[in-house]
Amino acid sequence: MKYASLIFFSLILIWNGTFAQQGFFIKGKIYCQKKGISGVEVTDGFSVVETDKNGNFEFWVSKSADYVYYSLPSGYNSPIENGVPVFYKKLNQNLEKQTIDFELVKEIKSQQKHTFIAWADPQILELEEFELLDRVISDVKSTIEAIPTEIPVYGISLGDNVFDKLDFFEPYKKSVSKLQIPFYQVIGNHDLDYNERSDELSVKSFETAFGPTYFSFNIGKVHYVVLKDVFYYGYSYRYMGYITENQLIWLEKDLTKIEKGSTVILALHIPTVFGEDENSKNFDYLIANSVMNRKALFKILEPFNAHILAGHSHTQWNTILSPTLFEHVHAAASAAWWQGELCVDGSPKAYTVYEIDGDKVSWYFKGVGMDKNDQFKVYPLGADSENPDFFIANVFNFDPEWKVEWFENGILQGNMVQFWGKDPDANELYKNGSKKFWWLNAGQTNHLFQAKPLNKSAKITVQVTDRFGNKFTMDL
Repeated sequence: MKYASLIFFSLILIWNGTFAQQGFFIKGKIYCQKKGISGVEVTDGFSVVETDKNGNFEFWVSKSADYVYYSLPSGYNSPIENGVPVFYKKLNQNLEKQTIDFELVKEIKSQQKHTFIAWADPQILELEEFELLDRVISDVKSTIEAIPTEIPVYGISLGDNVFDKLDFFEPYKKSVSKLQIPFYQVIGNHDLDYNERSDELSVKSFETAFGPTYFSFNIGKVHYVVLKDVFYYGYSYRYMGYITENQLIWLEKDLTKIEKGSTVILALHIPTVFGEDENSKNFDYLIANSVMNRKALFKILEPFNAHILAGHSHTQWNTILSPTLFEHVHAAASAAWWQGELCVDGSPKAYTVYEIDGDKVSWYFKGVGMDKNDQFKVYPLGADSENPDFFIANVFNFDPEWKVEWFENGILQGNMVQFWGKDPDANELYKNGSKKFWWLNAGQTNHLFQAKPLNKSAKITVQVTDRFGNKFTMDL
């Protein structure tokens, strides 16, 4: 009896300790057309469990959790509300035990091939800017209409959906819904509640509008992940690029089921790395424009063929971090905060179209109001005051696998020379103090190229070849 009593009281202590630590006991079912779906990951943002053969799940969720949600399995869609996939349900903080079910929608199209459209930084500050965003949406719709109807299309915004006007989340969602595709959202630094006292509380308005700030989903053979890499540290507009330990632990669990060597596409707001320009040794600049603990993220992604999608910079650039890790930084849908048609690096207002075939990923840059083949622009001699004897090419989506060659009177002269500088048009357009925002000016970019002609009166042609073998030409 003595030992039985000890065991009984020990079990009570263990149960009470578990509840005190975990918070809520949740059970539920994930199903489609009344049939349970097995093997679906379910999470509270801390623990990750799978549905059984009948689609049922149960687990203790953290007392810190606000939502229970799932990782969408391939072949299905989440219900859509105002263009936003709803893959989550809010926990009732007053119930110790809860039942939460999710109904999915069967995708009737094959996802072996699919298209994924990414934009960054729509960053709406004024109501009038929704009309400007509608022009971007119209261009995206034209791109979608040109895609074969048998190929499903999805989208994502890489953060800074609004410009500190959090009451604009609802009209923003209505704008996005015009695309009539599942359109996922990343949280950016201008999507935070800056009047809150901590990082944890700064996401409340965003979560109310869009749900959890980190999650995953599957389309065809590709596993997609969204992370929050903006860490608000509670002093005015102070934030840094940082991924919390909770997210890193969750990501490790989330990727457990994903086969090594398969394709993972991870979306966040602040780029993990920053280019080597004049700000590269400015620590205050770097902590707000790159992810300080990125090595931990890279280590987790190491077993996979991974692509990182980012925004934040209002510029376009690519970084090959390793043979299996590629970071894409996206030009802004708002260009330079809706102050002109160019981003601060001279790239046009744009988005990127990712074409998926099985586990293979290809992509192209799409300027708003421009043709798909408009991948660069050329400036004549004297356009760049720093290099007056050279003609200049700005190759928007350049990466080291591209070639930028030039011809004089039809004769190949070789590769143009890459350099850091400012795009001449952007430099003229965004002279300091000339626009609504006093701080707006052109930024340095390294997707500029120059060459000095042998004969200034000769016909000059620039030919750009992207990593997929597509050739684009322009005469000077």
